[in-house]
Amino acid sequence: MNKYISVNKEGIKALQRAFKVKGKEICERCVKNALAYRTNNELARKIRFAAVKHHGGCTYYNLPEGEFFFDSDSCAFAVYNNGAEVRLDKQTGEGFVYGPKGDLIERREHVMMTQIPELSRIAQAL
Repeated sequence: MNKYISVNKEGIKALQRAFKVKGKEICERCVKNALAYRTNNELARKIRFAAVKHHGGCTYYNLPEGEFFFDSDSCAFAVYNNGAEVRLDKQTGEGFVYGPKGDLIERREHVMMTQIPELSRIAQAL
């Protein structure tokens, strides 16, 4: 999983001006390394904090499909490389596995947290 903070060019320039080393502005590469979590020293942590708090920075994660669930319309979804999908309805407690062509493969009532990995395995195996 890769994590990074996205900041526009003006924000990067502002971060360069805000942080100084030996009285000089830090370079753009230093800011970009901090925002990409390639460095993790005290200065990098301060840059990341300031980017999010004061310069409109937003944290993003790069994850392969199927390694996470996203939330939409009171359902949690996981989409897999093969086109299969797991949907968990948070209001009814039902769980669904859909095949790559959108056909319903499996439906379960009252899905417990311990059953979610099994539903994921079913979807990945299609």
